[in-house]
Amino acid sequence: MPEASLRPGLLAGHYPQRRDSWPGALEAALRSIVSAPGVGLRAFLKPPGLLVWRVNRRAKKLSKMTAPALLAERDRLREALYRKGLKSRLVAHSFALIREASYRQLGIRHFDEQLLGGWAIVNGRLAEMATGEGKTLTTLLPACTAAMAGIPVHVLTANDYLASRDHALLKPVYDWLGITSASIAGRVEIADRAKAYRCDVVHTTSQQVAFDYLRDRITMGREIGALQVQFQRIADAQLRRPPALLLRGLCFAILDEADSLLIDEARTPLIISAARQGEDPNRFYNEVLEFAGELTRDLHFTADTQNRRVALTPAGKQKLDTKAQAAGGQWLRRQCEMHVITALKALHLYRIDVDYVVREGRVDIVDAMTGRAMPDRSWEQGLHQMIELKEQCELTTENDPLAKIAYQTFFKRYLRLSGMSGTLDEVSAELRQVYGLRTVAIPTHLPGRREIDPAMVFRNAESKWAAVLADVRQRHQAGQPVLIGVRTVVQSRRLSELLAQAELPHQVLNAEADQAEAEMVAAAGQRGCITVATNMAGRGTDIALGASVAELGGLHVLCAALNDSARVDRQLFGRCARQGDPGSAQVMLSLEDDGIADFYPGLVLRVLRIFAVRKRRLPLSLGLLIARLPQRAIEKQHARQRKLLTRSRQAQLARLSFAGRAE
Repeated sequence: MPEASLRPGLLAGHYPQRRDSWPGALEAALRSIVSAPGVGLRAFLKPPGLLVWRVNRRAKKLSKMTAPALLAERDRLREALYRKGLKSRLVAHSFALIREASYRQLGIRHFDEQLLGGWAIVNGRLAEMATGEGKTLTTLLPACTAAMAGIPVHVLTANDYLASRDHALLKPVYDWLGITSASIAGRVEIADRAKAYRCDVVHTTSQQVAFDYLRDRITMGREIGALQVQFQRIADAQLRRPPALLLRGLCFAILDEADSLLIDEARTPLIISAARQGEDPNRFYNEVLEFAGELTRDLHFTADTQNRRVALTPAGKQKLDTKAQAAGGQWLRRQCEMHVITALKALHLYRIDVDYVVREGRVDIVDAMTGRAMPDRSWEQGLHQMIELKEQCELTTENDPLAKIAYQTFFKRYLRLSGMSGTLDEVSAELRQVYGLRTVAIPTHLPGRREIDPAMVFRNAESKWAAVLADVRQRHQAGQPVLIGVRTVVQSRRLSELLAQAELPHQVLNAEADQAEAEMVAAAGQRGCITVATNMAGRGTDIALGASVAELGGLHVLCAALNDSARVDRQLFGRCARQGDPGSAQVMLSLEDDGIADFYPGLVLRVLRIFAVRKRRLPLSLGLLIARLPQRAIEKQHARQRKLLTRSRQAQLARLSFAGRAE
């Protein structure tokens, strides 16, 4: 794709974006073949090798230049990139200049492996780079190169803190290169958002930019045409009012932790809504919740905990009919069964400190993959209000959706999409099939020294926690730092209580303490430090080892809860043994843990307990199998759901096309 087609102008239009196109069955099959392990990598290796040679050769000349001469070189390169685009030779010269600028402004020089990562990203690929390999610094290379070619760049990361931190770190290089930059984090006024998006490079989160895109869709309607955009901007300038459109289009996105955004968040709908007017559901919802509390499980309703599905039995429907006839009013006008099912979900399937936390009288959803609280999100169709009533919180107003988009659809609208993560291999085929993105594994700068101990599955939770405490105590007494990963706030509290009873000093990082997550995780590598963290809280922050910790074996990561995906376990393990440091990791589970107890039938669990008589745990080989099977089942289920989303989107586009409309 010519670079002129990636930036606002005559070729790409004034609001560039890609029209929805979902791969058909044949194209998906071909992508599967192309994305087979090694196929994409072999075709990719030669140009990067040449690139590294060119960069290093060019770097020798640049390192000897005075500051004025280097600035003159910058201006010549910027003009060439804008006229000729991202040609291999110019990209190599750009990387060399950026590396020299980074060294002079930050005191940090890119490794050759980071050059390879930058080459993959600037060419629209996904780079798998291990934790601690300097992904933030790698971002500089493609972001600055594309910006100098006139392409607006969005660098999207996990949370507002990381967006602000990364921008503050890299801003001196942006400024020296003459690249305008900004970060959008937290609550930012509309006028300030529009100003930030006018910059060459914007650091923000996927949630921020996706919602701003939806705001633009609402402003301009479904079709954002070039003339329409131009007239809108002329009118805004003449009337001296804040720009109605926030973005300059969806040109080039660099995704940090790309697998989390493209895979884990793929099913998440993003919705802009407005408060529903002229309606007070408080009393009705209270009545529904009270009625739902009178229903008996298996008699009046059935509940599928794993899939979060509830259905009324014939006895439950009869009881509801009797209630509706007696109550009248809203019970007759509304879809009573839907609201009762929602109430049953709130009562039985959504748990405090697992699916949500209550902070300052407010219900905040907890992200299942990261363990972070998400105060700006709410559940749909009255579920959030039902949970608020259940927890005796002030009832928020139910909203009506104005615009909606799934992450999967949103990211496919970027003209060029790329990114990086430490865990892409497991989902590389799906990324190729759905997004057309090829994954490239980048070698580590130093050989890895991580040791993975065999998984241990204990007979019951008591035995597991006893083993966890014994292991942590032994390592703490030796001075080795330990990071313990759990899934929920409840588990983090329980473990914290046990550590306190054992007089082991520790810090807890969960959805209730997410404001300080980066600082707490960064300190987790200090001598004798014990850190309890829900899932991947603190992802994106390096854990540096304290003095003499390397001699003690480095950071030890202990996974004390089964995650939905083995990839998430690998993300957790990636917190240790960074950049050639020593480190170790292990999984400790029990047959009573949610993921295992919910998956295996009662008879199977009783048989397994027989095998766990000796040392109160399963043999190591059997334990690994028992831990992995539930993960594989959940991984397959989630993959099926994402496939259904893709097929649903294909069918929707076909209907719109047949009707002569576009979205």
